[in-house]
Amino acid sequence: MNPPASLLLPLIFAVLAAAPALRAASFLEWIFPKRDVQVIAVTDTTPAGLLRRAATPANPIYYQAVSAGYRDFGGIIAGEKIPPKEEVMQTIAKVLAKQGYLAGSAEHPPTVILIWTWGTMNTDMMYSGDADDPGRQINRNQLLRFMGAYKLGLITKEPDAFRNDLLLPGALFRDAETETVADLATEDLYVAAISAYDYAAATRSEKVLLWTTKISCPSRGLALPQTLPAMLALAGPHIGRETAKPVQLKATEQFKTEVKIGEATVVDYVEKDSVPVIEVTPTAPTKKQKAAPKK
Repeated sequence: MNPPASLLLPLIFAVLAAAPALRAASFLEWIFPKRDVQVIAVTDTTPAGLLRRAATPANPIYYQAVSAGYRDFGGIIAGEKIPPKEEVMQTIAKVLAKQGYLAGSAEHPPTVILIWTWGTMNTDMMYSGDADDPGRQINRNQLLRFMGAYKLGLITKEPDAFRNDLLLPGALFRDAETETVADLATEDLYVAAISAYDYAAATRSEKVLLWTTKISCPSRGLALPQTLPAMLALAGPHIGRETAKPVQLKATEQFKTEVKIGEATVVDYVEKDSVPVIEVTPTAPTKKQKAAPKK
């Protein structure tokens, strides 16, 4: 039989009084610990990209950066705290440098264009007006495709009116990894994406895609300014490298959302304000905001 609340409360306060470490933390955080960063990273490489050598710190690839900035790709939730774009771009540049991608210069002309963006991909719900209606998610396929569920047989890579996604192999026979991606497609996500294009082709007004890396993380219980650096650092080794299926990564006890990317590791590659970035102004959102602010 569970003890009454009148007995539990004195016990809780007695424990807090006896443990300085617990007193230092928030009482609510002790009862309801923060959610760990859980990242899904997937990279698609085109035939043209497969012909290119891999970037390494010892043999880097030089790029011209184009930033599409912060965007809301799914449903919009009021109250989302947006990190300063300058900090985000410096973080991305440092993560890229650790993988062997450096900003081009007169001495090292760029051979690729890297276009990056970050933001949210929240569930978009449709309601009937009935007070008892829990709502229906209308963009689940969008979240599945971003997380690379087509590599698990859950959905087609491109929308296909002649194929029923529910009859794909992954929808019928799911392993643990497939089940995780399927479940995360019903949650709000923080996302980032980096695409590489051939620089020489771009100077001829040709668009030659080399690879695209998509990074996502369920956002419930987290904040974007603290979570985005951890997302990028965790996914770093998979940026620009083909993945056979979505790679699932989780922060360890030594790598929480408060982690900062070590300056000593990458300071030789990226100096402050040394990365020239062409910015693309995002278009104004047209979707109606959800009524409730993000908790």
